[in-house]
Amino acid sequence: MERRNVNGEGKLLIAFLCEQYPPIVWDGAGIYTAVLASALASIGHDVHVICAQGHRVVDEVVDGVHVHRRPLLRVPVSRALGKYARFLTGPNYPRDSISLRLSLTVSYAAYLRQTGLHPDVIETQDGETRALMQVVTRSCPVVVHMHAPTMLTLRLASPQLSVRGRLADRLDRITSDRATVVTSPSQLLVDTVRPFGWLRRQDVTIVPNPFDASPWAGVPTVGRTGPVVATVGRLEPNKGVDVLLDALAVLAARDIDAKLILAGSSSGHIDGVPTGRWLERRAHELNVPVVFTGHVGQRELADVYGQARVVAVPSRFESFSIAAVEGMAAGRPVVTTSRTGIAPFVRDWQAGDVVTPEDPKALADALAPYLTDPALAESVGANGRAGAARLDPLQIARDREKVYREAVARFQQNKPATR
Repeated sequence: MERRNVNGEGKLLIAFLCEQYPPIVWDGAGIYTAVLASALASIGHDVHVICAQGHRVVDEVVDGVHVHRRPLLRVPVSRALGKYARFLTGPNYPRDSISLRLSLTVSYAAYLRQTGLHPDVIETQDGETRALMQVVTRSCPVVVHMHAPTMLTLRLASPQLSVRGRLADRLDRITSDRATVVTSPSQLLVDTVRPFGWLRRQDVTIVPNPFDASPWAGVPTVGRTGPVVATVGRLEPNKGVDVLLDALAVLAARDIDAKLILAGSSSGHIDGVPTGRWLERRAHELNVPVVFTGHVGQRELADVYGQARVVAVPSRFESFSIAAVEGMAAGRPVVTTSRTGIAPFVRDWQAGDVVTPEDPKALADALAPYLTDPALAESVGANGRAGAARLDPLQIARDREKVYREAVARFQQNKPATR
């Protein structure tokens, strides 16, 4: 007898391949996977996550999801190639690591076999190489959900990649090129990656990322906050925090003294200096008061949003921006740039302002009304809180269920005939 989900349709066995799955790693792709997987399980599907990260072998059920944690199987490319190994370990390691990509391919193929899973559909991220074996052998329908290709940040900073970088990018693209279905959280991401050879197919489906607003429901409104701006996420050049510091200096010149809270760990470099250290120096030069919290957990993050009157997302590019949605769910107005995938939602929900990137004055102009008018910040923040609730995980799970069924149907239709 065929198993049925809560909608009366056939139950799917869905396998996610994701080494960022919490709580070992709190990352955008991992949080997305955790929220979506739990929602899919709650509507009756058999959901598994294979997580090749860490050093332990753990099988557990978390929120109805079967999580299989396994160590990453390292492919000893360097040892095998000896002195030639340097050609496969690039200057932007691990972003352009060929050996890491081979390790991901081998690990997920091995653990799918070891766990005895025969999924109806596999979901993985950005192409990359986690499901490379499955798309090459055409053994299972594969759905790729774009977040941001590993090499995209480097391409946006300098379109000319090294030979190793181009090879890494080409390996990553194989999975998305051959995937049964590709989805993206925003049209911005699709339009951004296509000039670099990604997503030349015309059938990319836009499905926003799910978001569980419940952890932020208890964050108090902005009524008692001071003129505080919060920015959440890794401190890396692409996040545009340097532009935000210049914007706060512009505000100070207008006698609007705002404090900035930066919640996130340092990543990457600016002018050869680690980003966090560079930002500290720049804040000191501009005499902008900044609190660097480093990496914080979800509970501490709620406190960060609770202190803020407005959340700034000044990114040079972000495919979606979970931090912006968190800010809205916490009842804070959000000021972001037109180069974030969340920007259309901010506009449609009247949840803040959207400005051009790389423009400190425009950013300062957008922040000023919220910093000086708590009532306005509270009103716009309420709009954002209502908007964030529309990304309810159960609704997004139902949308993705349709994607999975389409993938299964396509795969069966295009499957080579067997004798």
